[in-house]
Amino acid sequence: MKPKRFRFRLERVMNFRESEKRERERALAEKNLELQRREEQVQMILREQDDAQLPSEEVLTMAELQLSGDYHHSLRAALIEQRLLVLQAADAVEEARDAFMEKSREVKTLASLKDKRFEEFKDESRREEKKTLDEITIQKVGRKG
Repeated sequence: MKPKRFRFRLERVMNFRESEKRERERALAEKNLELQRREEQVQMILREQDDAQLPSEEVLTMAELQLSGDYHHSLRAALIEQRLLVLQAADAVEEARDAFMEKSREVKTLASLKDKRFEEFKDESRREEKKTLDEITIQKVGRKG
């Protein structure tokens, strides 16, 4: 008699959920990369603001002062815009993390169920094997008697 093989009925579902989890993980990595890029741009603008400070000992014309003021104003506006983009990127990361965690829980639940079903299968196989051995022993004792 050929021993039965363990077959988890939800194996395809579990594989599908695992592929969804990998996809969510990839999306999370992309969102984290975007957030990091946005934060680096904020730092770059802050460095530009530091570098663009007016020299205190130089005498500047009105046109130079106007250009310098316009440049500082544009840097402030760019910084505000970039900080808003950082907040949006952080929100996107949080959403991607939540989606990834949800798929992780689904996969973990299915894996746990699979383990439980496998243990039940092993227990049943051991009971059947014991029953078969008991029947063989009874047949051998019956022949001797």
